Amino acid sequence: MVNSNVIRAGGLVIIAGTYIMYDRVYNTTAVNGAATKNEVLLGGDRGSMYNVSETCSEDSDTLAKLINVNLAKKAVTDVQYSFYDIHNPKDYLKGGDAEVIEQGPYKLQKHTVAYDVAQTPSPNTDASDPDPKGSLKYSTANAYLVLDRDVVATSNLKRNDDLTVTTSSDNKVTLPVVKKALADHLSMNDHVTNFSPDYISFLGAMNDEVNMILSLYCTSTQIANIGVAGKAQCDGDEFGDISANCACCMLDDQYELETSRSNDGSPPNYVNCNSLFDDEGPVISTLSLLASYDGGVSIKSAGETKYDGSGNNFASTLYGQTEIHTALIQSHTVNDLMFGYPSAYLGRIAYQAQLSSAQEDAPLSSTRAEVSKLMLTGAMDDDLDFKLGDIASYTSDVGKVCFSTCTDAAGCSGYAPARHEFSEVDKIKLGGIDCKPFTATFETVAKCTAINAALTLNPNAPGYEACGCANGSNEWSTHGCCLSSGMDNGEDLSGSGCLYQVAGIVDPNYAGMDITTANAVDLGSAIESWIDNQESKVSSTFMCPAPGNGILEHSLFGNVESHEGSDSHVTYYHTGNDRMRQDDVTSGDVYLSMVSGSSGKYFKPKGLFTKVGANQVTDGIPVGAHPVYIPEANKPIDFVFEGFRTGFVRNKVCGTDTCVVSARMRPNITSFVHDEAVNDGAGMPYDGLQPVGHVKGPSTTGRPEYIHHPLYYNGDEILYTQIDNTHVDKADGNGLKIYRALAADTDPDNFDTSPESFQLVDKAYVDTLTDELHSHIDIEVATGLGARQRMRFGTSYSIWECDPAINDKCKRGLKSKGQHSCYKSTSGADIFNALDNAEKTDLQTLGRNVPSYACSAANVLTPEVVGGKIIPMYWSEESTVHMKTEEIDRIAIMANEYLAEATNFTLIVCICFFLSFLGFSMLLMCLCFEQKHSFFESQKPAMPTTSTAK
Repeated sequence: MVNSNVIRAGGLVIIAGTYIMYDRVYNTTAVNGAATKNEVLLGGDRGSMYNVSETCSEDSDTLAKLINVNLAKKAVTDVQYSFYDIHNPKDYLKGGDAEVIEQGPYKLQKHTVAYDVAQTPSPNTDASDPDPKGSLKYSTANAYLVLDRDVVATSNLKRNDDLTVTTSSDNKVTLPVVKKALADHLSMNDHVTNFSPDYISFLGAMNDEVNMILSLYCTSTQIANIGVAGKAQCDGDEFGDISANCACCMLDDQYELETSRSNDGSPPNYVNCNSLFDDEGPVISTLSLLASYDGGVSIKSAGETKYDGSGNNFASTLYGQTEIHTALIQSHTVNDLMFGYPSAYLGRIAYQAQLSSAQEDAPLSSTRAEVSKLMLTGAMDDDLDFKLGDIASYTSDVGKVCFSTCTDAAGCSGYAPARHEFSEVDKIKLGGIDCKPFTATFETVAKCTAINAALTLNPNAPGYEACGCANGSNEWSTHGCCLSSGMDNGEDLSGSGCLYQVAGIVDPNYAGMDITTANAVDLGSAIESWIDNQESKVSSTFMCPAPGNGILEHSLFGNVESHEGSDSHVTYYHTGNDRMRQDDVTSGDVYLSMVSGSSGKYFKPKGLFTKVGANQVTDGIPVGAHPVYIPEANKPIDFVFEGFRTGFVRNKVCGTDTCVVSARMRPNITSFVHDEAVNDGAGMPYDGLQPVGHVKGPSTTGRPEYIHHPLYYNGDEILYTQIDNTHVDKADGNGLKIYRALAADTDPDNFDTSPESFQLVDKAYVDTLTDELHSHIDIEVATGLGARQRMRFGTSYSIWECDPAINDKCKRGLKSKGQHSCYKSTSGADIFNALDNAEKTDLQTLGRNVPSYACSAANVLTPEVVGGKIIPMYWSEESTVHMKTEEIDRIAIMANEYLAEATNFTLIVCICFFLSFLGFSMLLMCLCFEQKHSFFESQKPAMPTTSTAK
């Protein structure tokens, strides 16, 4: 029989045991287990699980990932560019609306390797004893595969113990075949017609075309002397002589006025400046010829009125051209736009226009030939407003790939062999270029041969001087060169044949032939060539915060500390003007933006943030906004959570066989919106734009360049039309129409025959394309690891304005008979009204009382095109998967463990509940019943008694 006290004691023991079991399971699984996982995800006391015993240690997996050189196992970046082709350039430059057609995308694969790697203490830490490996410093080398065919690539890169990069045959690997990605109707030789950014840079350095043309003849002092009383006309050798303090020429109005006031109607003893603008004269003829070599579009045909104000019609140039070409808008292949190309126009004209200023800065007693050689080899770039670089060497390199395309009768035409057909570095970088500009170089052979023949007959022949190549070679006798000296029958040939190197919008590309593997591209040698030939521009990233809990610097793990050698960069020069102007850099207030924000690889982690029983470690909602440094904008931009999608569907990233939730971050809608409290240029002149051109290009003045989201996403509606011309005092017009093919396989060349196949782009249309056009970064929220990103930005340009009211140099472009369309009732009228009465009366008599000016700094050849209009050039997408499969699997395993622990915990809770119920039942039953016998005691019937007689 069981005693009731024993039952009660057993119930108490079961209850106590159940409590102990529950407490231990709860603390181990629900508390300690979760806390341990949270600590791992947050990196314990170092701010990131990718920093714990990793970047700060010798065997760091994270460091190994960042400096990996095995291109077969390293993340690649998929790159694509879509260009904008101005379909009607001549109409646009004459004042019509620009019809711009999107063309592309053209696809590449980008391979990046860190070099010049070093680990140093970080300025971002507050630790009293900073970790010596707190900051990872590095430069990056890039190589590109063009995906217009199936590509096999190899690499033999090796990371040495001292972190240097070399090549080794023992490390050679073959990458997986990359399949062709370029659409069948597209080709790298497709032509795109649009602004020439470097010509616009040059135009800014000269201020405008009028002053550029004057600079080809005269010094800056001689140009400034125009209209100054008492300054005599330059004569003979005085033109361009830095010691001659004379006037370059006389403006047309003053010239005609002086002529009318003379007793016999004889002109003054001055050169009329307008004579330099004669279409059939040497200046315009040369400009047009060189522009045509560069792919400059035609803007005038025979029979149209001349530029010189004479009223006569143009027939042909000195070189027999019946069309005038401009360098402002040019047509180039996609290959050339991406990777760079030669310019015959800038090679000669940018040199010639700056020669006199270079002579002023050159060492004393330097000869003209010596100064020319210094200029053409890049030795005087620090003294020039427009930097030339080593034109001499570049011209020679172009000759190595283009000479075979040249003939005496037709000059040079066709393309250089493709990169994968070359193994020599100096040829690879020029692979596939259009060789037409080399015509200017090839022509020096015939000229120099004739000079040599004349000097052989008479060494002192007047008007002749032997040719000299700026690179010190005798290439003038074989395939031509960039001349630093030479005189042909009185014609100065210095600068002739010189080719300026226009940088590509992508990068130089050294990916050429692998000489040891058939039909393969050698990426290892490409990276090595980059390291050997490109300037090392060191950036740094914060990788090792101080240990501790709740330290602010933990949130900075993975942040960019410096970019390309500086911890701050100029974003904008603020002047208060809506649009960029030629003197902004010298007169504006500089806005410096500190380098900060994530590189897109690491962000502040959130840790474990789901309830027990979930199969994820996070809810997919990030910790606030994340600033990301955008090199194109020279500033960080906030990326914010896009929110849950329809039906609360969450974004995911997937590993081997399991997916984990992530957060999709997009640029804040205010990224490029004007804020009056911040003078960084954002939203100027329209919301949706970020001016970046003050520090872009080869000139000290910069150029009107803007970045933005593709197709002006989140931008002002006016960007899609731009017909307002009040800023130049002109009626509406010269606007913009952007067209986009409705189908991906539509050839842009079909625009004329099938316009219905193209969409006229407006804001309403663009607002429907968020996923296609807007940048995003997917973040694994718990660890803060950037899983993948697609960075999408566009670039646009405009032409410099030239308002004579605020830019005195622009006054030299006056047309007083109202021939131009702009500034008539504003600046022109004010300038005329400021004259004395006698001057005004005489000008009225001559019919010169309607002062007008060109509508932009392109004020000679294309005076009707309006400055300040924003024309798209291209937009690009760079897509990278940073998070490796094993890293996602690591999170997935942790999530599965968390789920399993929750399942076990639930089972234990159920068991505990049952045992608790049993224990309490035993206890309560014994307390509630009063009985003689124990409640569980057996009841037996009484046995009968029997008496036995004796």
